[in-house]
Amino acid sequence: MNSKSNTNNDGVITNGSMNNEDNLTQNDAPLVPLWQTWGLRIFFAGLVFVIGKWQLMSILQGPFEWTAWRGVGHSLLFTLALLAIGGMFRPLAFLPIMLFEIVWKVVWLTAVALPLWMAEEQIPGVVSVKGSLIGVGLIIICTPWKYVWWRYFKQAIEPWRRKK
Repeated sequence: MNSKSNTNNDGVITNGSMNNEDNLTQNDAPLVPLWQTWGLRIFFAGLVFVIGKWQLMSILQGPFEWTAWRGVGHSLLFTLALLAIGGMFRPLAFLPIMLFEIVWKVVWLTAVALPLWMAEEQIPGVVSVKGSLIGVGLIIICTPWKYVWWRYFKQAIEPWRRKK
């Protein structure tokens, strides 16, 4: 038996004795530059230590003056920080968390902050607008888009049903 092992971008060791279809999808992954991997790790660490600390302090102070939606926001952001712990160690495996971060910030900036700014009204202080713009821009730069395309759009989807 001739079996060789390879390590792919997710750090998963693939066995050379797999069938060709599975082996092709694992070995076909585009290489992600080390600077992007470390950039993602830094952003994950920021989510854990900065956002996690702020949200934990908010939660520990208690929800006495919160509206229901403010409580949802604090809970969601704290959960995001908890999940980001895994991204510090496996940034490509936890990449959907960063994609979620990009999407929700862009939605918030366009649907909430931009209309209020255009109407010259005060923007809620839940999230910093300048920090969000800079952060989202830097995360977009650090995101390995070729890998995202390969992982989420180029690979075959999971079957809807099992073959009999």
